[in-house]
Amino acid sequence: MQLRPIYTEPDNCQDCYKCIRECPVKAIRMENNQASIIEDRCIYCGHCTQVCPTGAKKIRDGLTRAKLTLTQNPKVILSLAPSYVSEFEGIHSSVLIAAIKRLGFTSVSETALGAEIVTDRTEKFLEEAESGVYISSACPVVVEYIRKYSPEHVRFITPIISPMLAHAKILKQLYGEDVKIVFAGPCICKKLEADYFNNLIDVVITFKDLKKWFEQSDINLKNIAPHQPEACFVPYRSGMGAYYPIEGGMLKGMHEGKKQIHHMAFSELSTVKDVLKELDAHRENDSIFLELLACKGGCINGPAKLSHISPALKRYEIIHQSELGNPKDDFKNIDLQILFCKDPHVQDHSYTEEEIKQAMAVVGKTGPEDELNCSGCGYDTCRDFAIAMLEGRAEENMCVSYMRKIAHDKATVLLQKISAGVLLVNSELKVVDMNQSCATLMGEDIASIYEVDPGLNGVALKNICSYEDLFRAVLTTGKEIIERQVREEDRTWIISIYNIQPHRLVFGLLQDLREPYVRKEWMLEKTQEVIKKHMETVQQVACLLGENAAFTDATLRTVMEAYKKNDQKKPL
Repeated sequence: MQLRPIYTEPDNCQDCYKCIRECPVKAIRMENNQASIIEDRCIYCGHCTQVCPTGAKKIRDGLTRAKLTLTQNPKVILSLAPSYVSEFEGIHSSVLIAAIKRLGFTSVSETALGAEIVTDRTEKFLEEAESGVYISSACPVVVEYIRKYSPEHVRFITPIISPMLAHAKILKQLYGEDVKIVFAGPCICKKLEADYFNNLIDVVITFKDLKKWFEQSDINLKNIAPHQPEACFVPYRSGMGAYYPIEGGMLKGMHEGKKQIHHMAFSELSTVKDVLKELDAHRENDSIFLELLACKGGCINGPAKLSHISPALKRYEIIHQSELGNPKDDFKNIDLQILFCKDPHVQDHSYTEEEIKQAMAVVGKTGPEDELNCSGCGYDTCRDFAIAMLEGRAEENMCVSYMRKIAHDKATVLLQKISAGVLLVNSELKVVDMNQSCATLMGEDIASIYEVDPGLNGVALKNICSYEDLFRAVLTTGKEIIERQVREEDRTWIISIYNIQPHRLVFGLLQDLREPYVRKEWMLEKTQEVIKKHMETVQQVACLLGENAAFTDATLRTVMEAYKKNDQKKPL
């Protein structure tokens, strides 16, 4: 079974919830503190691969299959997405073509040729269609989003295949149905599109893959001379289709027809979502055509882009290309029709208010005041998180405030139940918290104050005990104190002070040596310590004696052997 275009490497996932927080459709499931992509919900925008701090979100490899395609087929053409102009900055197209052909490709062609006939067919469709709202089919992410999350707008998508698929049909018509086609671009969702139409596109690689392939093959673009005779696009250079990678690029190639059509362009998925809201509710009796792109600014900002320069400079590179050609054939006989429909895998779940309230109650949210909507879990609101739990996409322990409360409650119970006195002190030598046992051990006065002010938070340590210096020493040096005896009037304390946050927060463990169980435990520990040290000394002495005996034995043997040899040499 083939991997989907994006997947999670479980060992690298650190359950930080950033992928959930950043995913525009929340297509992430948390199971056993690890995030996995929900394939049926994912629109493969690739945003998670960009924001994952540990690189756990992976893009499916295309290089291995592309290399295999080259070795097994005599004719393989690379379909090059038009955003290459802004990605391989400073590299002339002839240099890039020469490098690609060195990899083993028969030739290189611009995907923009497919874009041009898509524009032409879209114009004709709009002229003949009834008045209404229509959406470009060029961006596969937008198409997937509408099919899965806005199915009521599927009917608005123009029934025309994408530029990549249209280009593949052009190449097969020109060079034969047996020609193999590899597409290279900045879009991850193109891999999904190729999976659907594997009869047209054999493999999709990203620009990052292409660069890596050059490096693996020791091809340095800077060492290739430009304007080589055979380093040119087939069948010819593209025209206005080269503008497709930028917001409004498709509209640049459209002309005014007899029918009034309002052209608009929007990019970035959050904006696309807003555009689709009540899209057909307030419309005049004319037509609106929307060019919608998932990536901000267009394909020049695709998830698998190479260059991270200013989008303004990228747009400039696209607009000011020096070699825009003119199409020589409109390929009127190529069928570009397609019918888009709702994704059948997406199930609409509706939960009652009572079910949502019960789900929120599980994580301690029983009223509006508990709904912090902090997004710590990755979801925008507590209600969204509750629905995700109902759908099996989220776990209770993802709620930060809930887990913090549980941890606090556990710590409080442990603090109060422990028989020894526990005292937390900050860098200002003030009490952060203490348990009842500690207050009781310190005497009736402190115990009575504790009843009025449990924990004694903020009280200066010097006001309640005489061993402030020990806490100051640990806070200053960071060196912990283990079982120090301290006398205070008629009492003897055993005090241990440990770091919680070095130099900022420590806790002391106080035990009254007058208590029988403490005295017994202390004596046992001291006895064990004495026995341990005694045994270590015995072992050291034994070791030294053993070494000395061995040395004496070896020396005497050497002397005896030398004496024997010397005695044997004497004449009779």
